[in-house]
Amino acid sequence: VSLVDQPGIGPEAVARVRAAYRSPATLAAGAYGGVRGHPVLFGAEHWRGVRESAHGDVGARAYLRAHTARLTLVECADIADPGDIDTPEDLTRLRESGG
Repeated sequence: VSLVDQPGIGPEAVARVRAAYRSPATLAAGAYGGVRGHPVLFGAEHWRGVRESAHGDVGARAYLRAHTARLTLVECADIADPGDIDTPEDLTRLRESGG
């Protein structure tokens, strides 16, 4: 799972998190300075639980918090920027930075 309002997370981060896949039980997420972010990879064993816990704009946050012990963090700060674009000011900042 990757969010459309995070244009600084590209295919390199997706590939790195995808490389953490080991089995249908895999639960992995990109990390930035050790802090969980996107993209997130949910192995098939997690799909039902994610579907049942994801409501509205909350997404899978509660599911991830409940399964922290099973979560593998994959550091991506060297290849991606997790900043998101939520406001016109954020978009201006992105454009001015050349992103």
